[in-house]
Amino acid sequence: MPGYLKDPKYGALISLAFTKYGGNPKRHPPLPVISSNLAYMDEHTGVTKAVISVNEAMEWVTAAASVTATKHLHGPSSGKPNKILAVIGAGHQGRTHAIAFQKYFNFSEVRIWNRTASKAEKVVRELNKGLNKAVFITCPSVEVCLRDADVIITATDAAQTLVKYPWVKKGAHINAIGVNPFTTELDPDTYRACKIFTDYKEGADEELKHISALGVKFEGQVGDVITCKIPVPTADDTTIFQSLGMAVQYCAIGRLIYDLHKTKK
Repeated sequence: MPGYLKDPKYGALISLAFTKYGGNPKRHPPLPVISSNLAYMDEHTGVTKAVISVNEAMEWVTAAASVTATKHLHGPSSGKPNKILAVIGAGHQGRTHAIAFQKYFNFSEVRIWNRTASKAEKVVRELNKGLNKAVFITCPSVEVCLRDADVIITATDAAQTLVKYPWVKKGAHINAIGVNPFTTELDPDTYRACKIFTDYKEGADEELKHISALGVKFEGQVGDVITCKIPVPTADDTTIFQSLGMAVQYCAIGRLIYDLHKTKK
């Protein structure tokens, strides 16, 4: 994933590469499933100035994009409440999203479901540490997790549909993170009933053809909502942010990490 962002504060020329090996956690010692490295290059010469391990940064970049989308599609300007958060998946992305969303929106209740219940229970114990009240809870099923949830996050590698439209509250907002070219975490009825937004049109046209094939259209980019090119969804609209990820996000995070490193030397 090469990218260039022209900006005095966050601008950078980068190339991101990552590998995914599902068997790595079973190795001794265990290794992460995804290994990612970012080459940070001089924008005038193309010479590599640093190679940055960005496994953790990738998680936070994705969570930050979801928070931003939720803020503008389902935030204060929309007049919608944010009391219950439902997180489907307790892996790295699910955990990071739960932390980021609770930090920004301060939900009354954060529900977490995972196919392996013990994994969800472990995350909930960790996140509730030091809190006066147990805000994070586990759920026995996806349906129970979604019931009356204001905001939903799907963060799994599931090869089958998990979210069914009758379980989704009208006016809720869904952040769909996983992109599988053959299956979707949300059922077709959910896509057809919602207003769908993406991070960038070119990526959606190429990578989300299987969703378009369901007979749905994309309202536009979240950036178009932020810049008022398209209207903010109403309180009655049920919305989806179909996350893909953009190179410019890694330009910004690469520049931030590089500048912080240079400052601390």
